[in-house]
Amino acid sequence: MNKLRNLVLIILISSSSLIFGQTNKFEVGLEMGPSLKSLYGNDALANDVSIGFLGGLTFQYNFSKLVSIRTNISFERKGLTTKSIAIDVNGNVIGEIKFHSNFDYLSVPLLCRFTIGKEINFFANAGPYLSYLIKQQDKSNAIGEYPETKIDNTHNFKRLDFGLTYGLGMIFPIREKLLLSAEIRNNIGLSNISSLPLVNDGSIKTNSIIILIGIAYRIGNKNE
Repeated sequence: MNKLRNLVLIILISSSSLIFGQTNKFEVGLEMGPSLKSLYGNDALANDVSIGFLGGLTFQYNFSKLVSIRTNISFERKGLTTKSIAIDVNGNVIGEIKFHSNFDYLSVPLLCRFTIGKEINFFANAGPYLSYLIKQQDKSNAIGEYPETKIDNTHNFKRLDFGLTYGLGMIFPIREKLLLSAEIRNNIGLSNISSLPLVNDGSIKTNSIIILIGIAYRIGNKNE
């Protein structure tokens, strides 16, 4: 009976060491990358997808090799781009005008990350995010007799946006404490960001699919 009890104790200690041992508790880093940005929520919005970007600082606390809590402080450009044909006073087509509706946010997600693997790690993370609108600007390019235009419409939109973040990725150790990561992430807005009433009680919500490249540094010594 004592031998069986000792065997169970050894197994439990070994399992605990495997799960919780040899883990650097904190990681800090940088990540950035391009995104496919769009808006949705009402029929008046175009379905066009355009290029945005995200970049910022990352912070991670590792409960174990498997489970972590992660957050970012990032600058993110969301919005959409639409196209229109420009016509001069004589009715002649002079080219194509692009209209950019840019939303510049400071975003902070709170993610739970699950990681597996040995040499190369694979991870999935998900959680809510909160964003603060720094500036909203509508911009069109110059063409022919039409000059470039820039209009600040920040006052027409709510300062706070919240939604859901989820993604999948890989981590490549460069050195013992230096990590390189690649991730595909989706930030989908769940709140109506318009301060103005919309046709048919519609809404304006954000969405961005991001390809992130990151580098992180492990802080401290491993917990035995």
